Amino acid sequence: MTQTSSSPPPYKTSPTIPMGHTMPLNTTAATSNSDAGASADDIALDKDILRSQIRPHRLTARSHRGEQGQQRMTNLFTRHILEAIAQRLHSPGTIAAYLPTKSEPPIIEALTRLHKDGHRILVPVVRPGRKLAWVHWDPAVEHPLSPMGIPEPEGEEQDEQAFVNADVRLIPALAFDAGGHRLGQGGGYYDRIIPLLSAQQLQEQSIGVVFADEMYEAIPYDRWDAILPAILTEEGIFRTHPHTHPQG
Repeated sequence: MTQTSSSPPPYKTSPTIPMGHTMPLNTTAATSNSDAGASADDIALDKDILRSQIRPHRLTARSHRGEQGQQRMTNLFTRHILEAIAQRLHSPGTIAAYLPTKSEPPIIEALTRLHKDGHRILVPVVRPGRKLAWVHWDPAVEHPLSPMGIPEPEGEEQDEQAFVNADVRLIPALAFDAGGHRLGQGGGYYDRIIPLLSAQQLQEQSIGVVFADEMYEAIPYDRWDAILPAILTEEGIFRTHPHTHPQG
């Protein structure tokens, strides 16, 4: 497992969503990956190490922010999400999103605003076989909690095609890197459905969501890990720079 240097290059913002500044990348992650010839075991170990660092950090950061800091964070994510959706949808549409845990980026207020504006919000519920079903979310309705403490709406369930057909997708993660590689929770749910998207759906209508300090210069990845071109943090939306993998 290797460590990256301590001087990250500036991470340029998307020219379509100017932020007026550059974003330094976190350089603390191990960088084993399949393109560099790392073994699957080494990559899996490095992923687990990074997950074990990010999860408690999220909880600690949430505690340190306090209520006022959390509200500021909520306001930033809300503003950036509403701007991103407005740039992609000029009339009410369908948004495939998710309901966050308390330690994840706070996007509930943004989803509530979008719902109020007439957008249809779909969120996932976990089903057997490591599959996701998609259910319509209404913020006015109380929903039962999953074992992980996440509200799980009840109602008509749709399959992965609902995710594919959505007008915009907000996709959770634990981390991304400058190439757009995504580190998820380890269940592989999104790695199974993101490849179903067309190039246009991925490029123009899919946005990863993490905190700014979860944007890394490099993270461990396998060839099958999802790659996203646009990542939204509390600092704005940033364009990644995917590497072209050789076709085999």
